Amino acid sequence: MTDQPPPRKTGKAAMIVVAIIAALIVVVFVGLNVSHYTSLQKQQQGQSAPDSAKQGPQDLGTENQQ
Repeated sequence: MTDQPPPRKTGKAAMIVVAIIAALIVVVFVGLNVSHYTSLQKQQQGQSAPDSAKQGPQDLGTENQQ
């Protein structure tokens, strides 16, 4: 019987999983940077960013409560 090395399918599968995880990290990083860039552009143009809007009682749905 000849000694053959084990199949390399597990190594290839591990490399594919690592590549997919790395691609997801890159996509999330780029997406967050693009989102940040667009919010900065809106602020510079005089528009308010969605997370920096002033909130008052009317925004919380409590204007009719006494």
